[in-house]
Parts: sequence; structure tokens; C-alpha cells
Amino acid sequence: MDLHSSELPVILRNLRKEAGYTQGELALRVGLSRETVSAIENNKPESLRTLQIEVVKKWWSVCRTKAKEETRNNFVNQIVGYFKFITDRL
Repeated sequence: MDLHSSELPVILRNLRKEAGYTQGELALRVGLSRETVSAIENNKPESLRTLQIEVVKKWWSVCRTKAKEETRNNFVNQIVGYFKFITDRL
């Protein structure tokens, strides 16, 4: 499973929405532009290619306490799958 799979943008969008943030509010908290948040959530390949794990960690940190358990679990499963993918290649 790749961190840049088509599920990640949906999970990140759900985290943001459930946390009650607009794209602009989240962008300020994470250190991105609103346009970049929008591009990530809309699965724009050029934005996803440059998505760093630090950005994903900040996004998670900002949104996790307000997101539903199911969304949090989806996020964790996606990230665990990514790291398993990486370690399987070592």
C-alpha cells in the first residue's frame, strides 16, 4: 500500500471536516496554503507526490481529537500499511 494511494486524500479530507476546520484554517495550522490542502484532498498527483510525512503528521495532530473513531482508525490503518509497504521492500 502506498502513502499516496487514492484513499489517503479522502481520509485526510474526512479528518479535516470532522475536526471542524475549513481548508484555510487547517492550512494555517499545518503550514500549507489553502490551495495545497485543496489539491491534496482532491487527489491532484503533483500535490500528492510532494506530500511529506511531516505534513501528514501535523494534519493528524491537528484533527485527530475531533475526528470520529472510524476515520481515525482508517487513517492509522493507511499509515501502518504504508510503513509495512516500506519495510517489506528493505
